[in-house]
Amino acid sequence: MSAAYFVVLEDPDPGFHTFVNGNAVAKAAANLNRIARMLGTKTLDDFVSAGLTEYFDDVEEDFHGTVADTHTVWFEADEGLDWATKLAEYVKDNPGEVHDANGVQGELAEYQELFKNASTAKIRWHMEVDF
Repeated sequence: MSAAYFVVLEDPDPGFHTFVNGNAVAKAAANLNRIARMLGTKTLDDFVSAGLTEYFDDVEEDFHGTVADTHTVWFEADEGLDWATKLAEYVKDNPGEVHDANGVQGELAEYQELFKNASTAKIRWHMEVDF
């Protein structure tokens, strides 16, 4: 099973489609993060709210925290739209810089649509990672 980045909206039932597979983006995450830094925007990881990974020991991966300890940071939809648009434009012009450029472009387009809808509805969001 592979990792996937998915968007969590502050409103769990916004009235529009919110699912983005996120697998292609996850596989290309290292390169997308590098590109985002180069473009002067946040990385995928910057949008991930504090999660359980901070509660795992690198060696033993033993859980030693509680879910209540996490802190959720919400982002404005326009910031997500700007991020997805900048990355989509870059990947379109430079497909050789990411793994599965077509898959990444498709997912970035889905993120763009989700963020457009969230912006219209004035709903904030953050990313989570499914392993």
